[in-house]
Amino acid sequence: MRVRVLLASSCVLASLLPACSKDEPAAAPKLPTAKHLLLITVDTLRADRLHCYGGREGASPAIDKLAAEGIRFADCHAPMGMTLACLTTLMTSKYPDETAVTNNTLKLDPGENTLAERLTAAGFRSRGFVTNGVLAHNRSGIDQGFTGGYEPNDNESYIATKVRGILENDFGKVPNQREFMWVHFMNPHQPYDPPPKYMKLFDPNYEGKIDTKPETIDGIFVNKTKLAQRDLDHILAVWDGQVRFVSDLVGSLMDTLAKAGLDKDTLVVFTADHGEDLYDHNAYFYHANSLYRSVTHVPLILRQTGAIPAGTTNDDLIELVDVMPTILARLDIAISPDENPGTLPRGTDLSPAVFGTGRVDRLPFAFSQLESEAYGVRNKNWFYVDNPNDYMPVSVPKEGKYPIARRELYDCKADPREQTNIVTQREDVAKNMLEQLNRWKAGLKKGTKLAQTMTQQDIEDLEKLGYVGGGK
Repeated sequence: MRVRVLLASSCVLASLLPACSKDEPAAAPKLPTAKHLLLITVDTLRADRLHCYGGREGASPAIDKLAAEGIRFADCHAPMGMTLACLTTLMTSKYPDETAVTNNTLKLDPGENTLAERLTAAGFRSRGFVTNGVLAHNRSGIDQGFTGGYEPNDNESYIATKVRGILENDFGKVPNQREFMWVHFMNPHQPYDPPPKYMKLFDPNYEGKIDTKPETIDGIFVNKTKLAQRDLDHILAVWDGQVRFVSDLVGSLMDTLAKAGLDKDTLVVFTADHGEDLYDHNAYFYHANSLYRSVTHVPLILRQTGAIPAGTTNDDLIELVDVMPTILARLDIAISPDENPGTLPRGTDLSPAVFGTGRVDRLPFAFSQLESEAYGVRNKNWFYVDNPNDYMPVSVPKEGKYPIARRELYDCKADPREQTNIVTQREDVAKNMLEQLNRWKAGLKKGTKLAQTMTQQDIEDLEKLGYVGGGK
């Protein structure tokens, strides 16, 4: 593990060491914990479009500031390109095959033990505010445990205003009441249409013919259109405008939290459900069809003013399954020894990375999947895809083709965008990676799939978001 920590972090840890005599061994430092939790997730936020992850300057100033004030995990991965599946993984610390939520038409088993349920049982007031229809509480089941209130609303500005009001007037104001609030923003999800202020922010002088209307983006995928670099740059500039819009919303929440004097008591966790292909593969811009780095690589930032050392970057390979165990540790919430083994978290507490106190004990692999058909496994050097049944994912538009070979292998160092399949050149590596993948799959206890009850309008809404399709 390589962890870079500012010198000031040693002072933070030193202040936690108890006094001891020369004859007594020094006790291990008790790591700081938090009273409250503010979890912010952003839909479709591909990590490398944030400036703090190497993206465009000015695309994400508030998120960059959050990273500078805490720890940024540089190589965190989601399990697939589906919102409900990924956020279910975040909330349960289990992989999609284990929760059986492998697409956005399925429902979380009420027998699972979510983050909200764990915190509510520990005395937290748990509230959720979400802006993606697939998270609707009457269908998805992901709202279980949010007994303090759960509100879906597709107006992000409204949600941000409401959350700011709660942070100003209610959050942390009740004596001895611990708080958990989850906020999920929809942008930069399709359609690519940020508010007018952001539409031309990064490309005001474009005079080409390409626009970012859904029918245009869909047509590029269906027809496998070869875009001129200038036209692609324009689409990416509009997409980055959406990133800036949501960054500004996040910044308004952080400003409110600080003004309310809650930033020292509140653990802020910032991440995304998944990323976006953005023309990296098969002329595809969206996410549901892909299992490559463009879609699985997500940001993960933790901040607690005065507790988490500022300016820390961790480069190790981690996954969304690791977030919940880390949150529980930072809130000092123990897993009951009597808990049903079937609901235990699969992930690893990342606290040693957060505080620079040692290695994180987890396997050096991350896993991804498409439904329960095609799978991927990566380490820091290689990414391997196993698609033995020639599964081809199909989502909106249904006419589009997203072919995936039976076997694919990519050199992540030489080919970070995973463009050139070299599986026949490195059969030795492919064999080893497949062994790791099969070992992981053998350790999964697959859950029972529960279908959502949906109206025809629900199905049509999911189709518009690119979430209903099939495979062959």
